[in-house]
Amino acid sequence: MKRDIDRLMAERNLDAAVVRGSTLDSPTVYYLTGGEKLEGVTILLRPGRPGLLIHHPMERDGAALTGMETALTTQWDTRRIASELQCDLLTAQAEQLRRILADHGVRGRVGFYGHGEIGQAHALLSRLEQVLQPEVQVVVEYEKDLFSTARITKDPREIQAMRDVAQRSDRVVAALVDMLSSRPVSNGSKGSKGYLLAADGQPLTVRHVKQFIHEQCVKQGLEQPGGNIFSLGADAGVPHNAGNPDDVLELGKAIIFDFFPRPVGGGYFHDMTRTWCLDHAPQMVEQAYQDTMAVFKLIMETLEVGKLTSIYQNITCKYYEALNYPTILSTPGTQVGYVHGLAHGLGLEVHEAPSFYAYESNTAVVERGSVFTVEPGLYFPERGYGVRIEDVVYCDEAGAFHSLTPFPKDLVLPVRR
Repeated sequence: MKRDIDRLMAERNLDAAVVRGSTLDSPTVYYLTGGEKLEGVTILLRPGRPGLLIHHPMERDGAALTGMETALTTQWDTRRIASELQCDLLTAQAEQLRRILADHGVRGRVGFYGHGEIGQAHALLSRLEQVLQPEVQVVVEYEKDLFSTARITKDPREIQAMRDVAQRSDRVVAALVDMLSSRPVSNGSKGSKGYLLAADGQPLTVRHVKQFIHEQCVKQGLEQPGGNIFSLGADAGVPHNAGNPDDVLELGKAIIFDFFPRPVGGGYFHDMTRTWCLDHAPQMVEQAYQDTMAVFKLIMETLEVGKLTSIYQNITCKYYEALNYPTILSTPGTQVGYVHGLAHGLGLEVHEAPSFYAYESNTAVVERGSVFTVEPGLYFPERGYGVRIEDVVYCDEAGAFHSLTPFPKDLVLPVRR
């Protein structure tokens, strides 16, 4: 949580932290500013002191709403610096940061954060190492950095925001199910199991479905920056196959719908997956689904604060293996069976800390205030199906676990005959 930032800085022996970017492209800037729409800002954090937000004059109204101390970039204008020093933009930006830190008496270890193109970031940090010494030591983190660690646990305001987007997501999915279940079904032909029909009497396709999802998102004030997954049959057997727009919604074919929207303009994500079959489910899909539901329930029943997250990945693998499914534990690199991690943190990014993968250096534990997914699945593309079940789970301050995804988990969706 934000309240932990000073403590986390002390643990890293940081005298200050600098964050650069915009709310649109940097979850850290969004996090620190409360989501106010700001572009190209620099934030200076020092333990025990209010944050300083340095912004362009055009951003002054939004900056004032953050509650942070503010200053204008014009005090350290890069164009003026470039003209004064007769230097390129990179040198001017490095000098700008040097002057900001010097004017605020910042010395010692300073961490640098934010999002940007990797080459540009490397160039700027390399130049900063040259111009800031010996007063300032540039500190960069790769894993378990200051802000990804702080964001693992959510405060009540964040949880309410995540509940809100979950409820709006639920309404989109409910509308989708109603639409699918109300569409007429073709009479079929020899060798065909039948399929849903669009309003014009033509076969209903994945393209139609994705357009419908988009329209429902607009109604709910949601956006899908990463799109969604609505994949059928063999495509559902590849976890991140988004689905073929031209595929027809055939009865009995496995459908994986993975939906991960956020509010329009940015904010906290939801992430849910349901597996469906229209009208009926083939026996092998039904069996894989019931086995996956059993894993899902087992994990939900055994979640415990303080336990290593990797334990739950191993529980999942061993459960599936006992049923003779290959997993990435028993068969590393497998592309069939259980092929991915059980869970991931969720918040301002779809995938964030903590990790639940069972690798040796993963020391993450389940924490109070954390929000993460639980999403076991089985994939057999050569057999023409995949199944996955995913809810978002919140661990409250008492250590109790709550699903933020109440939508039903029925495998078979009825259709209109």
